[in-house]
Amino acid sequence: MESWRGLKVKKIDEAKVVIAGVAYDLATSVSSGASFAPEKLRELSSFLPPATKDGKSIVDIKLYDLGNIANNETGLDNVYTEALNIFNLNKFPIFIGGDHSVSIPIQKAFKEYAEKLGKIPALIHIDAHPDFCDFYDESKYSHACTNFRAYENGYQLDNIILIGIRGHELQEIELFNKHPEIKIYNASAINQGKVDVLEELKKKFSDRYLIYLSFDIDAIDPASAPGTGTPEAFGLSVEYVNNLINGIIANLQVAAWDIVEVSPPLDINNITSWTALKIMYEVFATLINKNK
Repeated sequence: MESWRGLKVKKIDEAKVVIAGVAYDLATSVSSGASFAPEKLRELSSFLPPATKDGKSIVDIKLYDLGNIANNETGLDNVYTEALNIFNLNKFPIFIGGDHSVSIPIQKAFKEYAEKLGKIPALIHIDAHPDFCDFYDESKYSHACTNFRAYENGYQLDNIILIGIRGHELQEIELFNKHPEIKIYNASAINQGKVDVLEELKKKFSDRYLIYLSFDIDAIDPASAPGTGTPEAFGLSVEYVNNLINGIIANLQVAAWDIVEVSPPLDINNITSWTALKIMYEVFATLINKNK
């Protein structure tokens, strides 16, 4: 069966959504395997009916798959240019990683794209980890350095929002103490019902902002998403993450989305890959409703 069953179009001009794989995972710090995620999600999508969990058709999404724009052999050198070309298509792009380092060149291109449109670029980072290290494992391009590189590339610290955090490096704690303008929604506060993240985001981000939404699957508790390289206990529920992602896309000016750190070799019965796919399909429905 063909990937993206019932959703693909043959001509990119007809598409509302474009998908690009970034099959790279050489910047991990614990366990790798995320380079296999783009092909695994494509494979499983051939079995998934084009409908939401509540039985609504999503065939109107009109999806075009661009294939992979990087892998472990080619590296990430061309990803900035490829991402900029994808943004200039003026479709809704979804990037499937890969470890979280793949977001570094994509977010750099997104900033240029947003500013060209006269918008303020912002990042919403849903993850168990802040990824705000300057260096990690003797590298400035570790998957733990994604947001520090975004800061260096010109994103304002108060426009980088961290959600689901529960695994801090000491250098990150030091950074956050020096820069309280970095907004962090810890998983513990969310799980205890102490904060309404979506309502706060809606108040912060007006239409002046263009948002890049980055979703690390390890934001979800590893009991529900075990196939990831750096699992962290005390995570968010699948339902909460799905509702949050769809709420953000429905209510804010999100112009790009990535899904990273799904590692099929570390998974059990493809639970994590299926979870990522099901969330994607709910997003397809949200995009259809938003563009009506």
